[in-house]
Amino acid sequence: MHLYQSRVAKTALVAGLGLSALAGNLCTPLTKALAESASITINQKHNEGATYTAYMLFKADISSDNIATHVDWASESMRVIVTAFIDNNGYGAWLNANHPGDGQHDVPQNAAEFIAQRIADSPTDTVAATTPRTTQGLSFANELAQALASNNATPKQTSVTGEAFTGLEGFYLFVTTDSTTRASGEAGTAPIWVPLGGSIATIDEKSAVPTLDKLVQEDSSGQWGKVADVSTAQDASYRLVGTLPTNLGAFDNYHYCFTDTLSEGLVLNTAGKSVGEAITVTIDGRKVAVDGTKLAATYQNNVLTVEFANLKDDVWSSLGVKGGSEICVEYHAQLTPQATRGSQGNSNTVTLTYTDDPVSGGDGSITPGIVTKLFSYALRLTKVDEQTGEPLSGAKFAIVVAQDNTDADSVGKYVQADGSLGTQQYEFATGADGTFTVSGIDEGSYTVKETRAPQGYERIDSDIQLHVSSQLDGSSLALTSLQATLSGGDATDVNAKGLTKVLAVDSNTGRIDISAADDKQLLMPITGLEGLGSGWAVGLAMTAAAGIGIVCRIRAKRL
Repeated sequence: MHLYQSRVAKTALVAGLGLSALAGNLCTPLTKALAESASITINQKHNEGATYTAYMLFKADISSDNIATHVDWASESMRVIVTAFIDNNGYGAWLNANHPGDGQHDVPQNAAEFIAQRIADSPTDTVAATTPRTTQGLSFANELAQALASNNATPKQTSVTGEAFTGLEGFYLFVTTDSTTRASGEAGTAPIWVPLGGSIATIDEKSAVPTLDKLVQEDSSGQWGKVADVSTAQDASYRLVGTLPTNLGAFDNYHYCFTDTLSEGLVLNTAGKSVGEAITVTIDGRKVAVDGTKLAATYQNNVLTVEFANLKDDVWSSLGVKGGSEICVEYHAQLTPQATRGSQGNSNTVTLTYTDDPVSGGDGSITPGIVTKLFSYALRLTKVDEQTGEPLSGAKFAIVVAQDNTDADSVGKYVQADGSLGTQQYEFATGADGTFTVSGIDEGSYTVKETRAPQGYERIDSDIQLHVSSQLDGSSLALTSLQATLSGGDATDVNAKGLTKVLAVDSNTGRIDISAADDKQLLMPITGLEGLGSGWAVGLAMTAAAGIGIVCRIRAKRL
């Protein structure tokens, strides 16, 4: 009988070892005789500081060459809980096929062998080792762990952060104790089936977390990064990139939700479409439909959410969704006239909420926020008298994107009152203080044309060429430099009083101040008005006489 017990127990143990070896690391075999206790350390990867519940299902003597003998129930209460569970999961049919006859139902080695086979038979999911599934749709190991917890099976809790768990030799199921013990961004482990004793001293927890990133495209270079600058109402392209955890197979349901919060002054551009139509969602490069149920998208109060109800749904499995798959969401957003200018920038922050516990199905983890920023700037032009430097009202200007601008799509467009770009020319007029200000311009090259000079002044001879350059740091999300240069418009002598020049550049407020000078037209008085009158009279008389002479000559020729 002992030989038979050893052979059957070995079958269960080998199945258990197959699972544990996939989940962990084998150390050098220990040479030891039969012992009453053993230890194991669970290496934590995505669950720092978590505790585990260790359920001992069976006692057994496990030798150094991993042969199990004397398999027995850990306790009477464990026998009741475990047999009730396996009876609902095919144990009776399995007994008839493998151990027919009376008195086989409560034999501990039979139950241990059945459980080991069900947990270890995972040809399609060797990392998670939780299939095949039960008729209820739950993975066997997950449901077993739930049954133990719901029936108040006697556990032993342990913190395994670098510390060994010690207990009687036998077969254990380790699960994460409680989601409240995990920090945000951490994940619970899938159940770990452990034959405690023998050669296994350390295993890795079976947990993984998704990753998240966010990028914005710089229009001048086409590069994707964390920072960009744009003009008002210009489309900025955004990309949210998330991956699925490598142990996705350990979950029965997997909720996955992007939450992207846009700051005030930044709005989603739907172009008159529904939110689901305005965004693009791909999985591993394959576009998927936003159907409003399995995949939903909403935009309210400046918050965009893109939510997968359950990525373990068959519709996603049929598309090849798996652990490590990449999910990408692309959309366009625009700065409004209320956007912040200068170094503060306009941020939007995305987080990812996901199912973090394969056993409980808990949805308590949120990734740290990923931030991107958009920057824009302002231009203030002061019109002055070229000689006195006094401000002049009534001058009008048009600003057009120059030919050498790096954003080719903007070339030839006119800056509008709110800083946006349009095809129709807009005229800015200087007020009583001689200035006008336009906010929401992008870095790049502009031609500033004076379309009308103030009354009594001459327009600038040539157009002003303005070049705005910025340096953005994606690591610190900062505007590190803002500069402006001028040419044309009498800007050659920038030190002369009142000539066209850059007055100041303030990167904090994002404002560039320039001045442009016009030359006054003076009507000079003429003295000696009496002599001037006589001269005019003589001139007129001479002109009249000449005219009479011409008429007479013409008549004489006709005669």
